[in-house]
Amino acid sequence: NLFEHFEMVAQRAGVYTALDYADIIDHLIKRWKLETLTGLNSEAAEGQDYLCKLSNRYRRLAERIERKIKDYKPVPFSWIFDRAV
Repeated sequence: NLFEHFEMVAQRAGVYTALDYADIIDHLIKRWKLETLTGLNSEAAEGQDYLCKLSNRYRRLAERIERKIKDYKPVPFSWIFDRAV
């Protein structure tokens, strides 16, 4: 799977890792003060709850990816002259 291989290379290189996404989500939640919004209807409150928990999900994902990276064997990419990365 090309995407999975590329994802592993990007994670190992530290390019837009799951932790980066978690940090971005945390920043936006704080910036927009999502945790403090009140008076929401049930659908909006459900969305608020989902978004406020999302960065923790990404952090757990990052932990799983880190374990997976250790077992990852480099594969050649034809668009980088079949270089294994």
